[in-house]
Amino acid sequence: MELRENCLGFELRDGERLVALYRACEELPRSESPKPCFAPIYTPSGGLVTEYRPADHPWHTGLYFGWVHANGANLWGGPWYLPEKGRYEMVEGSHGVQRHLDFVGERVEAGEVSIREKLEWLDPQDRVMAEELRTYTFRKQEAPGYLWTIETRIQPMGGPLVLGASRAARYSGLELRLGPPFADAQHRDSEGREGHEQLMGQRARWVSAAGASGGGVVMMDQPGNPRHPTPWFVRRNLLGVGLLMEGDLTVKEGEELALRYGFVLLDQAPSAATAEAIYRDFVGG
Repeated sequence: MELRENCLGFELRDGERLVALYRACEELPRSESPKPCFAPIYTPSGGLVTEYRPADHPWHTGLYFGWVHANGANLWGGPWYLPEKGRYEMVEGSHGVQRHLDFVGERVEAGEVSIREKLEWLDPQDRVMAEELRTYTFRKQEAPGYLWTIETRIQPMGGPLVLGASRAARYSGLELRLGPPFADAQHRDSEGREGHEQLMGQRARWVSAAGASGGGVVMMDQPGNPRHPTPWFVRRNLLGVGLLMEGDLTVKEGEELALRYGFVLLDQAPSAATAEAIYRDFVGG
């Protein structure tokens, strides 16, 4: 596997075949809370996994970190849910940015590559709220598939950082917007539950999603993460880590929020036993 940097960010390739495009610094409307993302993402045989900026929610950008409430700023995009009005509304002058600064390190080994990225979080007035260092590691597995490790360290700047989920649906954090053939995905989790309705808001170590015409993905929580095992935000075409579903999280100035997640791309939907074996390999690595 290899990384090829371009004017947007980088391409992840397996030989000449594109696995994913990382959009680090694309120009987008401020109302979408611009943020780096992976889109498109493909299975090993080339099946499309993601949907990018769909008409109904253009701030959904493939695989991304979106933080709905961050010290009063919207780092997710789109309208807010306003409890006092009981509905979602667009609030002008409330959207922040997760701004890419630089790629600061790349490592290439047999079957594995990694890259580090520095970012800063800007509030609606473009003041820096936090600094972030992300590390993405991509490993090709013996069976057709790819294991990604997504690590981040977030440090508040100028005071504590208070993170919260949507006050209605409770989404926030690492999110995957699924596209064809995953638009009506079949989900299961580490605790034996199946179907997005049964998984929504439930705690689990991992959740898988199977495409209607083949392919599968698995997202995994790490035991060292806060609130492990995490709740999950799950809909037919969405899969997200629900770190904040059960309450806000405060990171004090001088401390950091460290998170580590796994993401697996497969040509075939994994059985529960296969997903569990992948998870055990991930947490033991």
